Amino acid sequence: MDKKNRRYLSVILILAVFLILAAALLGQYGWMMNRSVDSGLDILEEAAFEKKSVDPEGTDCLYLWDSRDENSRVFYDELTQIFQDMKVDYTKKDLKEESLPNLQDYEVVTLGFTNYQDNRDVILKAVEWMEEGGELFVPQVPENGSAYSWMSSRIGVMNMGTTYYKVSGIRIRDDFMITGDSKDYEIAYPFESALPVELEEDCKVHIVSADESQVPILWESQGKKGHVVAVNLGHYDKNVRGIYAMAYSLLSGYCVWPVINSCSFYLDGFPFPLPADKNGYITEVYGENVSTYDFYVREWWNDLMALSGQFDIRYTAALLENNDNDVEPPYQTKGSSNRYQYFVSTLLELGGELGLYGYNQQPLCLETSRLGGGGQEKLPDYERELQLRYWNSVRDMVDGLKEAERFQKELLEDTMMQVYVPPANILSEEGLEALKTALPSMRAVAGSYLDSGYAVGQEFKVDDTGMIMTPRITSGGVFGAQDKLRTLSELNLHYAASHAISPADVMNPDAGAQLGWPVMLENLKEYQQWLADAALGLRHQTGSETAAAVQRFYYLQHEEEDTKDGLKIRLDNFQDEAWMMVRFNDWQPDEEKIKGADLIHLTGNLYLMEAKEPDITVERKDVR
Repeated sequence: MDKKNRRYLSVILILAVFLILAAALLGQYGWMMNRSVDSGLDILEEAAFEKKSVDPEGTDCLYLWDSRDENSRVFYDELTQIFQDMKVDYTKKDLKEESLPNLQDYEVVTLGFTNYQDNRDVILKAVEWMEEGGELFVPQVPENGSAYSWMSSRIGVMNMGTTYYKVSGIRIRDDFMITGDSKDYEIAYPFESALPVELEEDCKVHIVSADESQVPILWESQGKKGHVVAVNLGHYDKNVRGIYAMAYSLLSGYCVWPVINSCSFYLDGFPFPLPADKNGYITEVYGENVSTYDFYVREWWNDLMALSGQFDIRYTAALLENNDNDVEPPYQTKGSSNRYQYFVSTLLELGGELGLYGYNQQPLCLETSRLGGGGQEKLPDYERELQLRYWNSVRDMVDGLKEAERFQKELLEDTMMQVYVPPANILSEEGLEALKTALPSMRAVAGSYLDSGYAVGQEFKVDDTGMIMTPRITSGGVFGAQDKLRTLSELNLHYAASHAISPADVMNPDAGAQLGWPVMLENLKEYQQWLADAALGLRHQTGSETAAAVQRFYYLQHEEEDTKDGLKIRLDNFQDEAWMMVRFNDWQPDEEKIKGADLIHLTGNLYLMEAKEPDITVERKDVR
């Protein structure tokens, strides 16, 4: 072959390789443009669920509280939410307004107040009822005085100090709750909250203070024929709900409650318009030659893809089209869809999905908006403090959201976004209405679990219009003491975990930017590893799948019936799946003789139950 022919052959080979690569890229682009992500669990239409009213006179539990007692008022919102989520059939009585009912009508009596001196007669009757065979729950730390001194010896207390003790951390001594390898958990904001007590030897102590004193925090005791569970913590907030739920589950022969069983991971404001300049927090770690653009493409996203592969994470990326703070029409895209294609295609390959991070990273709020929920307080001036802008009208909000949807359709033509992430976790009632008007496909709002700054904390619930609330339990690249305790709590209450990060965290000192991305990434790895070790059978899901799981959890109702061989459970509003936590206090289940469900042993006498049918039977293996 002469040189001329060899030269032509080389050109032909190069052209052929080019055509093959082009075809592959076009094929990927076409797949990406038309792919509708197949969710493993779909959000159902509201009509699929029967709306049932809750009986205000339930007989499983009598909850006594006192609106004259400040601590009782603080704890009231927390404990009623715990009971609601556990589907406890309870009656509540305010001792300020209502007389004490007949205690014999209830299986459990809960003393949800601290002013024992003012309620001496109630204490006397509750203890007498317990000693005759009742189940008594003492979740609050009483005021020290003669009434509690009399009662303390009847709930296992042998000696008691006169001053309150600062609990800086808790130590879980046994396997009564889900912990993984970690048994000690720090309390971020300790105060003198617990009574220094010494217990009788026959008490079963589950939690103590994580220090040399090992002050008892949660214990069981027998009172003649009765049974007592006491919590000596004195913290009454969302971070420790799971501890009270676990304490309540120790009462009676068994305890059954619905759970969500979902672990989700959100990327807030990603993909987003990548900046071309440099950032000091990034160059300090990666060198002066690394631009912000290069960092996100070559380091940040590659690391998160590797994290997904290691822990089976399915990201929900909340799309951000623009970030120029524009809230006035006409709305025009500032980003190039071509720059987004790589991130979106790899996101879908990881099993993830796209959600929406508002429009232009602005909360859906007017200057006249009031806080969601009660709607009694005007929103603080976040425009000045957070450099975020108010919208001029609901119409402008709707138009902005429609522009964001138009841009999303350029990236994924046949995919509908179902999850909305409120920028800065702020969402007004007007904003929620604008969202429903502009984007009917939106079925879930993933905000913050806690009240924080300008954010109003969410509960796992479905609102009156069918919008599903799926709060993120933790966020950021710094997994602190409160985050760990809150995650522990939520695993034990809802069997749920959710975390959110933003690409902006790497440049935000309030989110841990001073640590550097490698340290933040290592924190995320440790968090995921702890989850993997602690929570058997915990499902990694996208945001829409989490919403579907919350929807089923929220509407599920259950009834139990004792049988000579064990237990029957009847589920109402059962659709295609249901998950429950079950604690067997008095007997051990025979896992080979369960009908309608599967059991996963979690720890001690605590099990995760996957219901396959609405009627479930559990046979006992032996009696304690």
